[in-house]
Amino acid sequence: MHYAQHTQDSYRRTVRLFLNFLANRSVVSVTHEDIRQFISQVSEDGATLNTAYRHLAVLRLFYDFLNLGGVVSYVAPRLVSLRTPPRKNLPTLSESEVRRLIAATRTKRERALVEFYYSTGCRLREGSHLRIENIDFHGKTARVKGKFGKVRMVLLTRSAIDALQSYVGIRQQGLVFQSENPIQKASFTQDGRYWRASWVDYGGPGPRYRCTRKSLGRIDRVTPEEARERFERLITGVNLVRPERDKPLSNTAIRSVLKRIGNRAGLRNVGAHLIRRSFATHLYDHGASLEIIQALLGHVYLQTTLNYTRLSTGRLVGTFEQCHPQGTFHDQAQR
Repeated sequence: MHYAQHTQDSYRRTVRLFLNFLANRSVVSVTHEDIRQFISQVSEDGATLNTAYRHLAVLRLFYDFLNLGGVVSYVAPRLVSLRTPPRKNLPTLSESEVRRLIAATRTKRERALVEFYYSTGCRLREGSHLRIENIDFHGKTARVKGKFGKVRMVLLTRSAIDALQSYVGIRQQGLVFQSENPIQKASFTQDGRYWRASWVDYGGPGPRYRCTRKSLGRIDRVTPEEARERFERLITGVNLVRPERDKPLSNTAIRSVLKRIGNRAGLRNVGAHLIRRSFATHLYDHGASLEIIQALLGHVYLQTTLNYTRLSTGRLVGTFEQCHPQGTFHDQAQR
């Protein structure tokens, strides 16, 4: 079904848990009563309603597969129903909080990350694998690869374009968000009775670079100042900058960067998904239709888009005042 790797891992954990519950019994002999007992067992072990509901959904898919292959004659989990978990009121950032988040960025990469995710509403991985050649800086669009390998076009604001251009500089191709390779800290240290220098010269052929270690003299005969002078002469002309690799900035690194920016802005648990929900809600607040938001987010089902949008109090009150026969808007029109 081309699910993401973490989704596959989650589904496997549920199936393993179920197999452990069955012990020596075969999955072929399972009835709907066994499924009920399994759900009861995981609930007694501390599983929440959401977790139990997810386990049941996974088992339904698992037995759909077994039924499709003729291993079982009916899908037992489909005969078990659970109370639908209540819809979570997931948090979003207000527009003023997004402005605070942007203002809290300190580097070009931080600014480009926040501007890109808020401008496009992209998923975390869609941003980490974005390539320069897939951005149309003049048309203010970008092509990203979403779930199931689907490619879609996303739109970029003027401020996002400026931030991305400032960050990529003269680069014409490759991944947009790369790890910033710091200059290697070549150093000399005290090693027993000797001063030792160590560094890596990245000017030679890669990818395996040789680490160089040299003695700078005995400690009782060479002062720290003299050792430093010898060390600086040794590394003169040495390329200490690690070459860039065409590998995406890891999801963990992006999460860490966004969370750090959020902490500076006084905001908790800021991540790409929170920005994505805020993107959808702000568009909805300003009158965008759900179909437009669905296309921009890359959702297959409209119901999924509904889970991302939140009706703000301001829009609720404004619509009430405008549409109610005795609201403020009608009252002013009568006057």
